[in-house]
Amino acid sequence: MARQRRSQEAQGPDKYSVLLPTYNERENIPLIIHLLVTTFEDNELDYEIVVVDDNSPDKTADVVRQLQGIFGENRIILHSRPGKLGLGSAYIEGLGRCSGNFIILMDADLS
Repeated sequence: MARQRRSQEAQGPDKYSVLLPTYNERENIPLIIHLLVTTFEDNELDYEIVVVDDNSPDKTADVVRQLQGIFGENRIILHSRPGKLGLGSAYIEGLGRCSGNFIILMDADLS
């Protein structure tokens, strides 16, 4: 699902924001981020991946921090929340952190 945020008259190239709410996605997050980064870079698209983690007990946020070290904090943005606050509020908070004019909402579990 993508939503255009800027008007057609806005200056600058398009940027894509992928919003990934996570809870216990330690094993899936490296794969989904690798697939997204490869797709964006192969197509020379500007992007960011915004991960909203609900204090996953499996330490998903630690894996995301490692991925930030590989791909850069400007590409992988982590928003850690203090507990399991729910999918709806994760999307709402994550949307506020997206800077792209196209936003893609995805599940991190590869479904």
